[in-house]
Formats: sequence, C-alpha cells, structure tokens
Amino acid sequence: MTVSPDARQAAIKELDAFARTNVEHSRRQYDRHGTLHAKAQEALTEDDVWQRPWVPDDFDVGEARNHPVFQSWTASQKLAWNHLQWGLEYGVVGQGERQIVVLNKYAVHAYRGVMPSVVELEERESFEEEDHLAAFAVGLEGLRARYLPHRRRPLYAHCPSGFSSERLNRVMRHGIGMVAERVLGKNFPTVFFLTRGIKTHNFKPFENAIASFADAPEGIRMVSHLHRLDESRHMATALYMARLSNAVLDAVPDEGRILLKAGVKAAWPPGRVVDTRLAYWRTVLKEARPYQDVPQQDKDALYAHIAANTARNLLALHERQQRLTRQANKRIVEECGLPLDLKRTFIDALRSDPYSASLVEAVELPAA
Repeated sequence: MTVSPDARQAAIKELDAFARTNVEHSRRQYDRHGTLHAKAQEALTEDDVWQRPWVPDDFDVGEARNHPVFQSWTASQKLAWNHLQWGLEYGVVGQGERQIVVLNKYAVHAYRGVMPSVVELEERESFEEEDHLAAFAVGLEGLRARYLPHRRRPLYAHCPSGFSSERLNRVMRHGIGMVAERVLGKNFPTVFFLTRGIKTHNFKPFENAIASFADAPEGIRMVSHLHRLDESRHMATALYMARLSNAVLDAVPDEGRILLKAGVKAAWPPGRVVDTRLAYWRTVLKEARPYQDVPQQDKDALYAHIAANTARNLLALHERQQRLTRQANKRIVEECGLPLDLKRTFIDALRSDPYSASLVEAVELPAA
C-alpha cells in the first residue's frame, strides 16, 4: 500500500490542523474551568455528597440490587454500594490512563521532526491524563476514608490491560512501549491509537450518564462532565491518528503480525474484565465497614449472584453502549490506516475472546 506524495501532504495538512485546534480547545477549557483535580476536591466538600447516589443503578453489571440480601440492606448500605461502584468505574479508567500517559510518548516518537504539533498534542493529552488521575485519587481517597478506613491506600481496581499487578505494570510500561515501537515500527501509532480509541469508547456512554444523572451531587456530575469533554477530544485524536498516521509516516504495511496479536491480548487480557470487577466486589464485601455485620453466608450468596451475572452480562455490550460504543468502534476500525490484512489480524484477535468480541461486533471488513 503506497501513499502518493500528494496524499501524504494532504494527510499532514489535515492532521496538523486538527492537532493545533485540539490543543487550543484544551487550553480554553482549562482556562475557564480549572483542573479536574480542583473540581474533585470541591465536590467532596459539598454538604450532600454522601447523602446522594453517584451513579445510576444499572452500572452494576453484577445486578447486586436484584438479590434478596441486597434488598434487605439499609438505605445507607445500598448508598455505600452505589458510591463504591463509582470507585470501581473510575479506578478502572484511572488504571488505563496510567498506561496511556507512558505509551503516548512512544506512540508519537516517529512524529518528532515530522510534525511537532502532534507531539505537542500528546504532551497536552498526557497533562490532562495526569490531572484526571489526581482527580480520581481524590474520590478514591474519600471512599477509603469513609468506607474502608483501615486500609492504608484506596481500593483500586485491577488494571484492565497488561498485568493484573500494578507493580508489574509500573516496571513494564516503558519496556512494552519500546518493544512495540521497535517491532511495529511506523505502524505503531496507528495500532496504539486504534486500541486507545476503542478503550475510550467503552466507558464514554457511562460517563455521559453520570454527567446527566439528576440524582447525583452537582460536584460529582461536574467531574464527569469535564472529564468527558477531555475524553471527547481524546476520542477524536484517536480517530484522526488511527486514520492518518500510516499515510503521514509512510508506514510499511506488513510488519509485526505476531506482536499485533500479542498487543491485542495485552490490551484485552482474556477474562480480565470479569476478574477485575469480581476482585473489587470480593474485597468490598470482605472489608468495607458498612457490611461488617452482614453474615458470611449472606455475603457468599450475594457474591455468587454477582459473579454469575457479571460473567454473563459482560459477554455483550451494555444497553448504554449499544449506540455510541458500537458505532464509534465500527468507524475507527474501518477507517484506520492499517492494510486490510492487519485490520483482520486485529479484529480476529479481539473476536477470539468472548469478552472482547462484542466490542467489534459491528465491524464489517471487505472480502480479500
């Protein structure tokens, strides 16, 4: 797949204009609203923050709310579960953003000396991700202090990609970036932003729901609203970079199929999406103060119910994902700059695991 000089120049012009515009939009937003970290700090000082739910009930894919044990709980116990659901969701998002901050740098190495505006864009997005992490840490620390005060650190969900151990991920992130960049070469930006985009699309409908959830405290809604504005720009970045990087960098089309498959497995480890959630709720039932007096047999029955429903429900897209996630994933895959055979390699790797197959169920690739 050879790109003509005119097509390459057109791609450079389009991507450069997008990068400059996106950086400017980010700066204007932060000038107007300040950091997400500051908004999270303000949110936890609101008078009603612990008296109102933070997320809609249907976020709980384990359907705890439908079990007799949960239904027998007090209003405060049910509300604590809802708040801890926020901790699970943003703990998972935060773990993913830790990976992105490191890998962003490797994904744009090839642009240094070619398009400084793209490098500046990723530096800006990494700044935003660091701000997000600081904001989520405020919320998670608040949850720890209120519901798990004996723990020295907040309850973070297991990382949704890479290793389940955060300690191993800290050690390995830079190594993974260096290896991927070397083996995939100029195809690496396309593959990375394709992966990043799909992961961002996955949570976007849920965050939209929090931002418009009238029952939630105003500050909690504002944190989700401002975060989704950032992530909307990041989604657009992923789409542009996945679509144009191969043309801009004149990538060689047939490198790294084996690593591409391995990369998909590292980004979506088989079964991890289920294991992450179950490990979190297992710890909540065991350690969270609101449930210390719940009989063990009741905890076991509720956990078994959560485990069965989580494993079943995560085989398909959530109702909230049926439109945005489904269509955004379809578009980014079908429009990305990878040659058809590498697109198939990517999609086949996702479809080989039933827990990631639904992410690309709408993708339609032409016959060879």
